Amino acid sequence: MIQRFLLTAMLLCVAGVGRAQGEGMPPTSSVVVKEEAASMVDRIGATVDPSLTFTDERGYPFQLRQMFPGKQPVLLLLGYYSCPAMCGQVLEAAFRALSDVDLEPGRDYRVLNVSIDPKETPEIAKARKDKFLPKLLKTGGEDAWRVLVGDQANIQALTETVGFHYYWSEHTNQYAHPPSLIFLTPQGKVSRVIVNTWFDPADVRLAIVEASGGKLGSFWDQVKLNCLTFDPRTNSYSLAAMTVMRIGGALTVIAMVTMIVIMLRKERRRTAPAVA
Repeated sequence: MIQRFLLTAMLLCVAGVGRAQGEGMPPTSSVVVKEEAASMVDRIGATVDPSLTFTDERGYPFQLRQMFPGKQPVLLLLGYYSCPAMCGQVLEAAFRALSDVDLEPGRDYRVLNVSIDPKETPEIAKARKDKFLPKLLKTGGEDAWRVLVGDQANIQALTETVGFHYYWSEHTNQYAHPPSLIFLTPQGKVSRVIVNTWFDPADVRLAIVEASGGKLGSFWDQVKLNCLTFDPRTNSYSLAAMTVMRIGGALTVIAMVTMIVIMLRKERRRTAPAVA
């Protein structure tokens, strides 16, 4: 009897665990898969295909070769224009940061929006631009900013190249995707990616200067880029541990040399009267 009771209890426990996994929270593996399906993958150095074709907010065909290769770096924003919240938040945050940067659209950089929803039309893109253009407090934004729509094939090719992963969520009835600002060189190469819903103007400026390949920025910008390292965990430029160690080592050497020079001078001053 005792053996039968123990066996029955074990079977009931196993069945209970199975039902809990099926009826409760989804398994960890499925959560991880979902997170990876809406994330940025490192594609630094990848180059977008200039032959990809879209339609801009004016209704004109737009091939990426109209920007790449070009003279200015490009800020690429991927999302969709009927997004209920996050896409507009990211775009507004990007324009707020650009408004605080002493670089001018058209002259120093260009902005490119591409919708990930193949059902969106140029009319929707035009409404998006009309709504957000006043938030870019810079002259030249009208011509420097293109807002594109396209078919699934071209959208997929572009997003795969830059590492932008997204999916349609039936549960929320909207696209799940990472909030990101992608910086491309004038040749169309991925230079830097900042994933956030808020952007520090100093980081945006350095990312544009970095994407320009040294054509923009001041001497101090180049010093910062040589001393600072982009940390994807904080999505900002900061001093890396190795850089701090190198600076500390250099300062130590300078201090030691300075002390030796001072000691030699003192020694010469003491010996000079004796020699005389």
